[in-house]
Amino acid sequence: MHVAPRRLGSWGYEVGSVGLGCMSMTGVYDVEQRQDERSEQTIRRALDLGVTLIDTADSYGPFTNELLVGRAVAGNPDAVLSTKVGLVGRSDGQQLRNARPDHIVSAADASLRRLRAERIDLYTLHTSDPDVPLADSWEAMAGLVAAGKVRSLGLMTTHPEVVAHVQQHFPVTAVFTEFSLWRQGSRELIDWCASRDISVLATRPLGRGFLTGTLSPSRTFAWTDLRSKLPQFSAESLADNRTVVDRLKSVARRHRATPAQVALAWVQAQGEHIVPLMGTKRPDHLEENARAAELRLTEDDFAQLAGADPEADGASV
Repeated sequence: MHVAPRRLGSWGYEVGSVGLGCMSMTGVYDVEQRQDERSEQTIRRALDLGVTLIDTADSYGPFTNELLVGRAVAGNPDAVLSTKVGLVGRSDGQQLRNARPDHIVSAADASLRRLRAERIDLYTLHTSDPDVPLADSWEAMAGLVAAGKVRSLGLMTTHPEVVAHVQQHFPVTAVFTEFSLWRQGSRELIDWCASRDISVLATRPLGRGFLTGTLSPSRTFAWTDLRSKLPQFSAESLADNRTVVDRLKSVARRHRATPAQVALAWVQAQGEHIVPLMGTKRPDHLEENARAAELRLTEDDFAQLAGADPEADGASV
C-alpha cells in the first residue's frame, strides 16, 4: 500500500494523508522501553509507505528526538521535516517558554544540524512567550523563510484569533491542535482553517492510546509514563468513557478493521485539510494504522460515532 497525498496549506507541497509524530520515541510514555533502532526503522518504513510528514521538536528529549529523526531520514528526499521551537526542555522533564527572536534563530540553526538538513519544511511555534510579543516571534520565524532555512511556518493553538493575528505578518501553512473522536473541542478552529486554506495537523488522534481499544480500566501506568499523571487515564475515567471504545469496536468489526484505524479514518474524514499525526514507535503498528488512509466510513458509521465525544455530553475527560 501507499498512502495518498494531501496538500499542506496554500504552499503547494504535498504530504501523506497521515503523518508520523515522533515525540513518544524518546520519552513521554514507556520511557524505560525506548528503542532507538526500532524507532528509526519505523520512520524509514513510514517514508516507504508515503507517510512523509515526520514531526519532532527540539524540546522532545530535549534534542534527542531531533537527533533520532535526523539519523533516520538522512539523505531521504521524500521526508517532509516538521519541527518546533518555543519550549526549552530540561533534563529534569520541565519545560520553559522561550520565543525570543534571537533564540528562535539560533534554535533553528541547531535543529538543522541535528536533523542533518539544509532546510526545515515546517517550522512551528510550539507556544507563545508571555514576555515576548507574538508578532516579534512570528517575524523572526518569517525571517528564517526569507533566509532559506525554513520552507513554511506553523502554529500550535486552539484559537482562530491567534492564527488571524500572525497571518497579518506572514502566512500560516498549518496549525497543530489536539483533535480526535474523543476530544473535539477544536472544531471551531478546524472549520475556520478550512475556509482559509490552512492545514490542520491533528495531534493525539488516538487519544494517547485510548482509542486503540487496548487500555482497560484496570490498566496501570509506570510512573515514568505521562498518562499516570493525567486524570482522564484514571481507572474511573477509563471506565466512564468505555462507550467511546465500544462504538469504535462495533464500527471496526463491520469493516474488519481495528479501532485505531477507524479513529484515524474518522479524523481524516472531517476535512481534506486535516492530517492526523500517528504516534507509534513500532513498524507493525505503523503499517496497521497507515491503512486507515484506505478506510471509507459510511453514513451509518458516522451516525454511530456521532455521540462518542465525552466533552459534548459531560462525561469525564
